[in-house]
Formats: sequence, C-alpha cells, structure tokens
Amino acid sequence: MSTLGDAVVEVLERHKKVIAKDRVETILTDAAVSSTASAGVPAQLRIRRVHVSGTREFQQGEGEDATDVTAPIDLNWTPLDGVNGVGSERNLRGKSSVVHFATWALTGRSHLQADVESWIDHVSAELLVDGVPLFVEFDVADGVPTGSIEVESGGRRTQIGNFSDGNEFESLVGSVMLGRLRLDPIPTFSKDGISHTHTWPTYASSLTVRADQLDPILGPDIHLKTKILQMFVGTSWASMDAQITRALNVLLFERGEHEQRVRTTSTRVPSSALGDAEDRVARALDALTLFDADEPDVDAVYNLAARASERAREARELELQLMAAGAAFTQARSQLRAEQHRKRAVEETAVAQALFNGMKPTACPRCASAVTVEAYEAEVTDHNCSLCHNTLHLDVAVASNAPTPHEHEPAGDDLDDEVEDPQDPLPALTEAVTEADAAVSKLREDYQAAESARVNAEAEANTARASLDRARARTAATQELIAAQATLDALEGLERQVEPEGPDEPDAETSERDEKILVLDTASEVVKGWVKRDQDPMLLKVSEAIADLARRFGVSTLESVSIKGNGNMDIVKGGVKATYSALTHGEKLRIKLSTAIALIQVGFRDNVGRHPGLLFVDSPAAEEIPESVLRTMLEAMIEVAAETELQIVVATTHAATLSDVLDADHLLVATGDDYVW
Repeated sequence: MSTLGDAVVEVLERHKKVIAKDRVETILTDAAVSSTASAGVPAQLRIRRVHVSGTREFQQGEGEDATDVTAPIDLNWTPLDGVNGVGSERNLRGKSSVVHFATWALTGRSHLQADVESWIDHVSAELLVDGVPLFVEFDVADGVPTGSIEVESGGRRTQIGNFSDGNEFESLVGSVMLGRLRLDPIPTFSKDGISHTHTWPTYASSLTVRADQLDPILGPDIHLKTKILQMFVGTSWASMDAQITRALNVLLFERGEHEQRVRTTSTRVPSSALGDAEDRVARALDALTLFDADEPDVDAVYNLAARASERAREARELELQLMAAGAAFTQARSQLRAEQHRKRAVEETAVAQALFNGMKPTACPRCASAVTVEAYEAEVTDHNCSLCHNTLHLDVAVASNAPTPHEHEPAGDDLDDEVEDPQDPLPALTEAVTEADAAVSKLREDYQAAESARVNAEAEANTARASLDRARARTAATQELIAAQATLDALEGLERQVEPEGPDEPDAETSERDEKILVLDTASEVVKGWVKRDQDPMLLKVSEAIADLARRFGVSTLESVSIKGNGNMDIVKGGVKATYSALTHGEKLRIKLSTAIALIQVGFRDNVGRHPGLLFVDSPAAEEIPESVLRTMLEAMIEVAAETELQIVVATTHAATLSDVLDADHLLVATGDDYVW
C-alpha cells in the first residue's frame, strides 16, 4: 500500500466512506498517479557554443539606388557562465536572433522570422547538462531541419537520436532534456475536454524574460504558473498533484457529459406530467365551447370600430364640402339678386327719363281720360307709354345709366386701356346660381348617404364593443388550447424517443465513476496539503530573495514580497500593498527577473528545485528601463552570478552599456550600423 493510498483511506474513513484499500490503490494506479515522490534536485543547463552558417540577403543603399546583395553568415558564439551580453547599437541588427538560434537548438522549436530562417543552412550547438556535453547539429532546407543529437562520454561522442523534420526534432530534444534535467511532464485536462501534456518547450519558455511578455510572473500562460512554480521550487509532490488533477478533471468532464446526455436524450417523461398535459387540453376545449362561434372575435371588433371611424370620416368630409357648396350658392344668388335689382333700377330711371323726366299726369291732357296706377307700373315692364301707348325707346337711357366696363373691376394702373363693349352679367350669374344649386343638391344626397352609412357602422361597432370582453376571453381560451396542445405533443414526442428503462437508479458505470471521483478528490485534498506543507517554507525564502534582488535592480521603495502557492504575488511598496498585475511595466520586468533568479538562487543554496539555472533576458531596456537602471541591473546580475551558479544572456540595443559593464569574453556586440552576425 502506498503512502498516498493509506492517507486517502484514512480520510475516507474519517468521513464515514468505506472503500477497500486495494480498491483505492487500483483507482490511483489506473489514473496514472505515481506511488512515490521525491524532492527536485537542480540540474544545470549551459550553452557553450552556437555556430550558425548560411547566406544573408539584404538591400544595400536607399531608394532607386538600392541593390540586392548577399553576405555569408558565420556566427560562432561561445557564451560563458555568468552574465553574457549580446548587443547592437541599432535595432534589427540580429541580437534577438542570437537568442532564437540558441533556443532553437535547445528546444527544437524555431522562433525566428521566416526570412531569417530561410537564410540558415546549418546550426550546431554545444550544450552542457550537469557537465555532460550534448551536441545538437542540423541542416536547414526549405525551413525543415534534419540532424542529430549526440552525447560525449569518456571522450567519445555517441548519437542519441536523429530527426528529419521539426516535429521529430522537438520530440527528440524534449525527451533528452526532460530526463537529464529531472523535469516531469505536466499533464493537463481543460474544462473543454482537451487533454495535453506539457513537456520541455513549456519549461524552456519559462527561461526567457521578454520586456513585451511580462504576464504571468512564471510560465507561458496563467493556467500553468502554479505548476511551473511547484516544479521550479522543487516541491516533492508537484508531479503527483498534476497527475491527480488531470485524472480528476477527466472524470468530472465525463460525468458532466453523461449528465448532459441524460438531461437531453434520456429523460423519461413522468406519467403524471403526461396526464397533467392531457387534462390541461381537455379543460381548454371545455372552456372554448362556452363561446358562440358566430360572435365576433377581438380582431373583428377592432375591424368594425375601424370601419365606423372610416365612415364617420367620409361623412364629415362630405359635410364640409356641402357647407362650402352652400356658401358658394348663397353668394352666387346674392350677386344675381343684386344685379337684378340694379338692372331694374336702371330701367326705372330710363323710363322716368323717357317720360319727360318722370312726370306722372293723372289724366290725358287731351281727352281727360284717367291714367291708372296699373298703367304706370306697366310702363316699366311693357316699355309702353301709359298715355299714348307708344313704345318707349330706352336703349339710349339705359346705356347712359349702365356701369362702365371697369366699374366691377378693381382700380389699378395696369388696367387695359382698350374699352370693351359692355356685357350683361345677368346670364352668367343666373347660370352660376343654377350650377351651384345643382352641386348643393348632389352633395346633400351624398352626405345623407354617407351619414346613413356612418350611423349603421357606428351601430355595428357599438354592438361589437359590448361583446369585447367575451371576445377577449374567447381569444385567451384559444391561446390556452394551443399552448396546452403543444405541451402535450412535445411530451408525447419525447416519450416516443425514450427507450424503456429500469428504475431511476445509477448504473454500474456511473457508480464506478462516482467512486473514482471520490477517491481522486480525496487524494487531491491530501496531496495539496502535502504540497503546501512542503512548499511554504521554500516560498518564504524565495519571497525574501525576490525582494532583495528587486531592490538591487532598482525598485528602491520595495518593502516586501510574498509569492503564493498559486503563483500570485503580494507586494508592499512605499507602505502600500499591491499585486504584481498592478505594477508598472518597468517594475514588472525587474520583479519577474528577480523571481526567476531567486528560484535559481534558493535552489542552488538549499540544493532543491528544478530550475536549470539558464536565463535569457531579451530587450530589457524596451520597457521603461533607462540606461542608468539597466547598468545597475547588469551590475547586480554580475554580483548574483558570482554568488550563484547560473548563466544569463542579456540582449539589448544598449551595446555601449554592455561593453562598459562586461568583460570582452562575455560580449557579442556590434557597433554603429554593423550586424551582430
């Protein structure tokens, strides 16, 4: 029985859960959980030489004078222990490519720009793992590396393996490095059901501190920082914790998938639910029979009301037209009457003038016959003299009293000077009155018809409105029947899809999975306690080392640092508590670099931990690091390197600072416009 198995059984018994010891051990073994654990002992990794050959292609000159030229590549870089500087005085002069050449040989994975990679013909690198030389050599054709890895022992080189493409290269170098650096694979299983095992490339990416990639503080991504911290601190139970976590996540994912399938495809329809749905349909049908099918529904009521409104609008429009036509008729008739009165007055005046200025003798001066009132009145209509009965010639008199042609027109300077013959307006006025009277009669008939239609429509609408509540109730009953029938149809369809099954009891597979989850969940609880007990004292030492290094790197206001087991960090700076994520980029760079060095420093001092003691610092001055602070950091790194066995490569455009601080053996520097290689 393993130590973990015994601890799991003890915890289960404490919680009144009884699982046989052999069964617990089988579950742990089947889950690929190690039965033993050992503290991490640091193994040193060093780069002794990187040689690159090929042909560089570039343009010389500017504008139209630019020409394509080539130049041979012959980089032979031999970094030493301690701090090594790779620099140029201008950007894009190959300093970062030197780092990428080294990591290509270290990991089998290229991070070079495509154009730079196409220039390379051959790479050879000499590495040291715990003092044992390893030789990585490969040719590059069309971006595909082919080569081998050899190890030297007793003065003889023996081939470990060869590769013919990038995947084989990465796999081979990964297997060589993991075993020799005593690093364990990190198995993971995401909540999305994706399984992955992180190997050497994941650890190798943690060896580089880049100014533009400062989060998280450890590891390539936030999900791995806890595992990377456990491995580099050297916790004995780190690998076991990762194995249990992965196995538990697999089972939890499978259980979630099973439960989802049960909910979506295997859910039986309870008989009570089917009966309730049928009763609901019956009640809805009964409710609907209470309504008369001939009664208007809600839509019909609203349509009738709308039609009544439309008829009212039409009647109102005709009423307005009738009122306007009546007014026009009245005006025309008034004008006709006025013209008739005027004309009668003119004729009366003419008669009077024709009969000797209006004299009215009572008897004929010759025969003394009396002149009657009727005879005088007939003069106006018959135009005959009441005494001699001759016809009166009234044309001249009437013309002299007739209105001038402009008498009915408005005065103005623009009147036509041509004098027209006088026109009698009476016929036109008479015709206008006749037409207006006819229009009024027609509109009156139309209005009466429209008003009748309005009255009828309003009556229908009022009748329908009286039954609106019933119409609404009928609509609600119809909708309830539709919903009830839909529910019943869905349940019956689901019932048809489900195969008959036994009582609602968990099957054997479910019971077995739940038992495994219980065991692994308990094992996870136990191991996390062991990790914490093992790791906390180391984290305390690492935190103190981080604070000391960060102050030496220029974070003068830093008071304390506390790195936690999950990879998060509390910081007290200037009397204020903060977190790593809240720091400036410049502060993050110095804290991140301090953390990597602190892990190496504490591991070297206590002979525990798994950090291989190799660091790449790429372009540190790119993030709020002035040259004076870079100088301070370089001087501090040199001091730390003298105290601790490590190898650091700093790539920067501050070549002059590198040359001032480092000796020539630790320098690979290009000056002016020159390239590093």
